[in-house]
Amino acid sequence: MGTPEPDARDVLDSYVVALNKPSEGVIRDATELAHPKDVIKFVLQHCIRTIEEADKRRFLRDAYLSLGNFQELTDEERKAVAALSEIGPPGQPGSELQEEQAKRIGDFAIVLQAVMARLKAEVAVLGQELKLLPGSD
Repeated sequence: MGTPEPDARDVLDSYVVALNKPSEGVIRDATELAHPKDVIKFVLQHCIRTIEEADKRRFLRDAYLSLGNFQELTDEERKAVAALSEIGPPGQPGSELQEEQAKRIGDFAIVLQAVMARLKAEVAVLGQELKLLPGSD
């Protein structure tokens, strides 16, 4: 007896809820997802293949690419992403705020660079997979 297959509608609905949650940045924590990424990916691929309406298919294709924004983060990476969102919009150049922001970003730059590299690589792969699906726009 294996684990029961998740309902495709539930997978899609919960993913749309996760997508619509406010986010401070591009990097999202994969723990926000109710289902594993490979399950969400499978459901999205199926829907993209079977849905006729161009606008819905476009939304699904965008959602498919957005899956790359959800990354498995280590504790250190999670802290770096949280710190980045706390820093806020850049201060005026030369101001104390701007100097403080630059210092804080510098503390996390290497960690964030690694996460962004993974994110970009995954989005590139997802983009290539989309080209192979029927109904490429």
